[in-house]
Amino acid sequence: MVRVSESPGDAGIRVEALGAPPPPEPLAVIDLGSNSARVVVVERPVAGVLHAFAGKRLDLRLATALDARGGLGADGVEAALDALAEFTAFARAAGARSTVAVATAAVRAARNRETLLARARRERGVAIEVLDGAEEARLMATGALRGLPIRSGVVVDIGGGSTEVARVIGGVVASAWSFPLGALNASAAHLRSDPPAAAELAAMRRAAAETIAASAPSGLRPGERLIGTGGSARTLARLARRGADWPIDRLHGYPLPAATVRGLEGRLAVHTREERGQLDGLRAARADSIVGGAVILDELMRHLGAERLTVAAGGLREGVATRAFGEPVPPPRLVRAAAVEALLRRRGLWRAEAMEARAVRLADGMDADPFGEPYEAVRHAAMLRAIGEADGDEGAGARAAETALGEELAGFGHELLARVGAILRLGDGDEAGAAPLLAILPAGEAPALRAAAALLAR
Repeated sequence: MVRVSESPGDAGIRVEALGAPPPPEPLAVIDLGSNSARVVVVERPVAGVLHAFAGKRLDLRLATALDARGGLGADGVEAALDALAEFTAFARAAGARSTVAVATAAVRAARNRETLLARARRERGVAIEVLDGAEEARLMATGALRGLPIRSGVVVDIGGGSTEVARVIGGVVASAWSFPLGALNASAAHLRSDPPAAAELAAMRRAAAETIAASAPSGLRPGERLIGTGGSARTLARLARRGADWPIDRLHGYPLPAATVRGLEGRLAVHTREERGQLDGLRAARADSIVGGAVILDELMRHLGAERLTVAAGGLREGVATRAFGEPVPPPRLVRAAAVEALLRRRGLWRAEAMEARAVRLADGMDADPFGEPYEAVRHAAMLRAIGEADGDEGAGARAAETALGEELAGFGHELLARVGAILRLGDGDEAGAAPLLAILPAGEAPALRAAAALLAR
């Protein structure tokens, strides 16, 4: 494992021994994936929070650039080098003071990868770390979990050239797997017709099921959750949300039922690639791989016995940044408190003593378990209302609720966000706005949230 940093005046990357000081901020993370390549620029506004404030994507499709002998073709090498030049220029313009670059399955599998690595260092000043499968799985799980209120479960990322799976116990990655079953390479191997023929889909499903049975972990244990990150899971969730009556717009934390995955798979498979590329919520570059991604995810959910998947916005890049900074991931409750503080700081509204006084006054007025989510939701609502109050008291709760529900607040699941939003809207007397949020919460919580809203309105 290496840490990688860059001096502010140098476009190159210096590889340092493990144990070196963390790189200066902001940090740019470059990810040369098998389907797409990304750069994201992140900072740590407060301890425990990663804030991504700039990013760019290129559809390199390196998995399709591997030739019959397993080498990365000349066009693929040049495309990767051009992407590195574009990404480093973007990162520098965004204010990044350090950079780390990693590559995953396609580069990992390429027999001539040293050619790319040598040219990247010599011509672009970039040292690429090629992650082995297990390390990739550990990093993507770390990045996914740091933004969700989940401590134990299985995290999965179906990439273009491989699938990574990790089991997390008590917030710690206990084991990690990687196998060469990706949405792009599996689709290319089995789905030759457009749209795919039933026999092709059946053959792909059998191959995916065999690989998963031999390579993936055993089923979910009691209390464990399934978390999905990466393009396939997020695309399927985006498509599912388009047709669902769901009151929270953000994808992060969205609960995607197994039955919905199977339904989407069937609906996508009857369309041609061109037709899929025109669907709202599906990028054209993923049109030829999304059916394969849905089949693999469906088989994984069957194998694990998962009824639903929770979508994570974070993943490999956030895990790489966490490793580079050398910062442990705090418990979700502390992550949430830090995320609210970071949001208020960005808006120039954070006053530590005043915010704590607001939260205590409201929460102490409730007859609720101080370790329960309703109590915590009240504290966050009291602080976040300051966002709406910046433009006046009238409608302050509604404005604050809109912000809270739209932000990528780390550590918050959709249920906790719904509690916060409902309290803020009910505090304004907005029953219609609160109703969809109350509808996704457990029955019986509404009276406590209404009581909290009444305290907030005083």
